[in-house]
Amino acid sequence: MFSQDAPPATDIWLVQLIYSELNGFSTSNYKKITDNGGYDNQPFFVPKLNSILYVSDKNSSQTDIYQFDMGTGVSKKVLNTEYYKEYSPMISYDGKLISCINIEPDETSQRFWQFPYSVGIGKPLFPDIIDVGYYCWVDELHVAFIRIGQSPNTNFKIEIGNISTGEMKNLDEGAGRCIQKSSEKNILYYVKKYDSSNWKIRCYDFERNVYKGEIQLPLGQEDFTVGPNDVIWLSSNGKILEASIQNPQWKVVLDYSNMPFKNFYRLVYSPDFNMLAVVTFEGKKP
Repeated sequence: MFSQDAPPATDIWLVQLIYSELNGFSTSNYKKITDNGGYDNQPFFVPKLNSILYVSDKNSSQTDIYQFDMGTGVSKKVLNTEYYKEYSPMISYDGKLISCINIEPDETSQRFWQFPYSVGIGKPLFPDIIDVGYYCWVDELHVAFIRIGQSPNTNFKIEIGNISTGEMKNLDEGAGRCIQKSSEKNILYYVKKYDSSNWKIRCYDFERNVYKGEIQLPLGQEDFTVGPNDVIWLSSNGKILEASIQNPQWKVVLDYSNMPFKNFYRLVYSPDFNMLAVVTFEGKKP
């Protein structure tokens, strides 16, 4: 995200999945969990609290972090900083901290922050890094960052930071906006843009420092989530496509083109892989 861009009108839907060996995946239920007319986005499942963290502007210029309780169906604000805009909420490995990207009052600096989940004062990690666009946790000490630079023409690069030492390791450049970690291995998946039309998902083994392969992306598509056995699901024109490093040919697993949430782009698995959170949009895809 660039701070000067106005957030698009988006909403979050929760989709219940069913799987059978005979019929594959199907959908048992779905519901819209946000409806404020503005920006509701970047969902992140928190199983221990039976909830979803997300970002909302609540029809204002400020974006804050909210928590949707899947039991009660109620949202509440969990992080509210007066002069900062929060994006990309996640939970630390020990479950005690919220990490996020803060856009600071100058509207250009974007730092990586951590806050206590309950009460307390947050702090920036890697305070000298002011161009963080996207990130994901690799393990309890390492975070993979997509650095977007200070210009829309910047060639996005990926670095891995050690929160204990502050050391940054350069991994790649020409990245897209989606970066995900395998739930089972020290594997990173991210979008590599070789040119304006040749985009691939790259698979990087963080533990062994080797690349495991690539998957060619359909034209213009880059929003994916990583599921069981490192199967990748990708949103594409109202459908969910599936591929993996072992089977890189995309196939349709779910068709939502006739559903009320058909215009979705972001998607994320729940940790037990029984649910999806999908982000719908109005007008042109963000």
